[in-house]
Amino acid sequence: MRLIGVLLILVVFFIGIGFLIHMCSKHRYQLKYYSKKRKIEICPIDKSQ
Repeated sequence: MRLIGVLLILVVFFIGIGFLIHMCSKHRYQLKYYSKKRKIEICPIDKSQ
């Protein structure tokens, strides 16, 4: 029973991350991830690049 709960949590987590990435790309935002402090930053994409 515990294994099913852990698998369910993992599936929900990855679906949430996928939804976040999908919404960011749809509205022209980018995700930046910094591993030292586990900082996630969402900012608009520059049109100059």
